[in-house]
Amino acid sequence: MAPRPDSHGCKDGAGPAAHQPKAASGSVLLFEAQASVSGAPDILADLSAAELRRVVETGNRIDFKAGDYLFRQGEPHRGIFVLRSGVVRSFYVSPHGREITLANWGPGNFVGGPDIFETGPHVWSGVAVEAGQALHLSAPAVRQLMATVPNFSIGLIKGLAFKGKCYSSLLQVLATRSVVERLALLLLNFAEPHGTERDACVVIAASPSHEELAAMVGATRQWISMALERFRKRGLIETRNRRLVILRPAALAAIADGVENL
Repeated sequence: MAPRPDSHGCKDGAGPAAHQPKAASGSVLLFEAQASVSGAPDILADLSAAELRRVVETGNRIDFKAGDYLFRQGEPHRGIFVLRSGVVRSFYVSPHGREITLANWGPGNFVGGPDIFETGPHVWSGVAVEAGQALHLSAPAVRQLMATVPNFSIGLIKGLAFKGKCYSSLLQVLATRSVVERLALLLLNFAEPHGTERDACVVIAASPSHEELAAMVGATRQWISMALERFRKRGLIETRNRRLVILRPAALAAIADGVENL
């Protein structure tokens, strides 16, 4: 997210200077540079109406509620899930119970990979954050569609390439940034799909819980609570009506980049 001038003039409520909120179901990733991991592809976007109808008829519609698991770590692959609506979080749990989130995926993405041909167990779990609908495609269905619908193959390759960038970005950030820097970066990243600009501030409509933040930066909930309080005391953020407000985006970006210490 591009740094903005620091200001404490953020007003509560939309006004003439307010921008329209972005879609609450956008994907959220822990990435280092917006340009390197941007434009999450809709793998069905380039299909014609007839091709889309064929893909939908080949798969099975899955309706899910918040908290439902689409797949679990260690279970055998049963194909992929193309998200038509809702949000699904993919995450890994270590043998010691430590959890790390790869991303929250929105409509147009698919989850259940990277192995799309059902060989071996799932290395991630996928749980719904927001209720929605997915198209489940088994491995035979994926093979059939790739062989007969070229635009589906291209979309799937774009999706796999995007996920590869996500894995790479997550590794880079975890290996090169402190936990404080990762938290500052993640707050700015949340502001991309969920933020509304008001004057010089950014109001995050779908504010993440402390548990969500902890899972995405590799920390404990208690640590996140303490770090957010330090951000608040520095005048970087505040909470209004249960919404997180970034008061000084440029200062938060400086912490994320390691230019300024907390």
